[in-house]
Amino acid sequence: MGGNTHHTGSPRRRELTRSIYQEARTTATRQALADQAVAARLGIGGTDLLCLGVLDHMGPLTAGRLAELTGLTTGAITGVVDRLELAGFARRAKDPADRRKVVIHPVDAQRAKVGALYTPVLDALDTWCARHSDEELEIVLDYLRSFGEVLPGLAAALRQEAAGRPPS
Repeated sequence: MGGNTHHTGSPRRRELTRSIYQEARTTATRQALADQAVAARLGIGGTDLLCLGVLDHMGPLTAGRLAELTGLTTGAITGVVDRLELAGFARRAKDPADRRKVVIHPVDAQRAKVGALYTPVLDALDTWCARHSDEELEIVLDYLRSFGEVLPGLAAALRQEAAGRPPS
């Protein structure tokens, strides 16, 4: 895929910037592959695990909001929620504020099951963090937040473009 053309500064700085970009892409790919393996181990699909992650991160959501956040159709979300419910990872409940709406809740008891599969990664992260100062960890956290903040906007713009609407 295309590289970033915004590299400026000394040759060393350009090389470091390129390396950070490449490592971020490599890590994202490895994360996606690990998530696929976790999903298979749990007996659900990769998209199902992605939606479960959104529910875990955002809390209970309506099917429409989950579709909006993931870019999936409401029909696809219905299938995802059916599979998650059947596997015991999510449950549907009436929205107390609007009984016509259904809210999808992650099942708390299953979080440990999912989390346990990521234990080796979390252990490695704990070990890595123990070797670095608070200031170094703050820099890494700043990078992750800065990088992560642009991704939802990219996804939204690409979805709008695919739908034939100009990006907002």
